[in-house]
Amino acid sequence: MMPVQNTNVTGHAVTSGSEDVRERVLRYAILAPSPRNTQPWKIQFKGIERILVSIDHERLLTACDPKGRQAFLSTGAFLENLDLAARSFGYRADIDLFPEGWPDATAIPDTSIARIDLIPNRSCDEDPLFLQIPVRHTNRRPFRKEEVSLSIAGQITESFDYTRVSFGFSNNRDLIASLTDFSGDAMNIELSDLKRKNETLKYFRFTDQEARESPDGIGFAQSGYGRVSRFFIGNFFLSRDRATSSQSLFLKNAVKKVREQTAGAGGIGWLSTKSDHRIEQIRAGRAFQRIHLKATSLGISLQAITQPLADYPDMRDLRSRLYEHLGTPDTHTIQMLFRLGYAPPVPSSPRRDLDAFLAG
Repeated sequence: MMPVQNTNVTGHAVTSGSEDVRERVLRYAILAPSPRNTQPWKIQFKGIERILVSIDHERLLTACDPKGRQAFLSTGAFLENLDLAARSFGYRADIDLFPEGWPDATAIPDTSIARIDLIPNRSCDEDPLFLQIPVRHTNRRPFRKEEVSLSIAGQITESFDYTRVSFGFSNNRDLIASLTDFSGDAMNIELSDLKRKNETLKYFRFTDQEARESPDGIGFAQSGYGRVSRFFIGNFFLSRDRATSSQSLFLKNAVKKVREQTAGAGGIGWLSTKSDHRIEQIRAGRAFQRIHLKATSLGISLQAITQPLADYPDMRDLRSRLYEHLGTPDTHTIQMLFRLGYAPPVPSSPRRDLDAFLAG
């Protein structure tokens, strides 16, 4: 099936034609979510059918994500998009993880994370979730306080193989209220450190002009603010200069925002694995992407809540209390925490051109 160009206000335009099938597939892969929309992937072509994917070390969040766990989760989402797109175009994606050797659990190798061969296979069935890739986006606006039902959660669960990645869900208002406190406290911890704050500011786009000049990061548009509101907020009330010079302005607004976001959730979901090896992170990233695509098909908005799961020492006590609160053994790892609900769409986060990902 040949996809048409998508020009939906919430989606990405994906063009295709006579280009290399690898380029066609990769234009969908790079629409995967990533921490702060850093898009931390490097791509190489080998021969006529091979793709090598590695981590772009220059786009790692070394303060907010010191172990690179979120980067590996995003690579899993990247690979899931790639697999879905390949099948749609009549190819089987043979994905070999860590072809140059398994990395240490805390190492971020310079070598390939995945080696992919695209093999023509016209018997491949298109997965319906493929059609959601250009439409899927992270919705950061407050959701309506409308419950996401257990039947909807059940449909979402069926979208991925949960034998290796466990899915937890709750629409209990008391739990959502407690998670609101966790998320607010975690944001306060994250932005109280100057290096983490500066890293966050680096990928935040305060004005539409900044967003046009930098096809990465996130801004006020993804939180649902209209053009006029974005102009006044980004240029006057919460400009880059004010956020940088003030010790507390950006922090207070971020804490207030994340509390509003979490409090309005119609449900809370989380993904956990039995260990925290890189392969589990890749699997969890693929599962999360399928969950997000399925939620999109059901009209459900979704946003990851990353701060409470951060791996730096300052977050250790809060993270431990969160595990206990969610009934997760400390021998397991909660890889993703996210809110689900109902809200009008917002513009998708920008993406760099494919050429920007290609190495050598």
